[in-house]
Formats: sequence, C-alpha cells, structure tokens
Amino acid sequence: MSRPPADLDRLVHNAHDIGFSDLAKTGLKGQQDQGQVCNLISRDLSGSDDLNVSLGRILPGQHHLCHHHPDASEFYVVIAGTPLVHLDGSDYRARPGDGIYIPRGTSHGITNDTDENVELVVGMSKPADWEFVSDE
Repeated sequence: MSRPPADLDRLVHNAHDIGFSDLAKTGLKGQQDQGQVCNLISRDLSGSDDLNVSLGRILPGQHHLCHHHPDASEFYVVIAGTPLVHLDGSDYRARPGDGIYIPRGTSHGITNDTDENVELVVGMSKPADWEFVSDE
C-alpha cells in the first residue's frame, strides 16, 4: 500500500524564510515583554495537535518576563549565549547545549545580561492557545 507524498510546504519551515517577531505580552506593571520568536511547528503552520516549537532570540539587555503556563509545560534548549534563566525563584546561568524543562505552573523567565545574543529552541506541550500568566 503506497502512501501519498508528504506535504513538505506544511511540514518544513525555515526561520530565515519566516523571520522573527517581537514578543507582545505585558507585565503586571505594564512593562513590555522583550525578545523575539519565530514559530516553526504549530497547529496553524504544521497542523500539529500536540506541540509547538519555535526559535527564540533574546538580545543583549533584554528580559523575557517571568510568567507561568497553568495548562502547558515548556522547554528551552540553549543554542548560543549564556542567559540567566529564572526558575521558580532560583536563577541559573545557562550555556549552549543546556536543555531546560519547565513543568506547567512553574514561574520562568530569561534575562540576557551579556553582550551576545541568546538563541534558544523553545517547545510547548500544546500546539497553540496556551495561557501566559505574568508573574512580574
């Protein structure tokens, strides 16, 4: 039994073709979330029904607000840079190659207090529509 060919236009996406967009959340005191994201695998792009994967970029001096997701777990894989990752009140100096698991409900954020860009692979356990609850 032969299968139809894969729909590569739906299954394969490249960050250089899509580009990055600025994060658009607002903190508890009206502060702007900082950083950029390029969605690569999602419900809308890929038809995924179980996960979302993006590339994230935090520029020097930027801070991705501490927040949590009551309905989804998340992970980061650090590709470049050495950000300060905030996890439920603890800070961790990440480095390239680190995989960081963030269980649902865990407060987390990232500060790039260095002079180099931070690049991350970011994954969510839902394909879309997870809740973002600001903790700061």
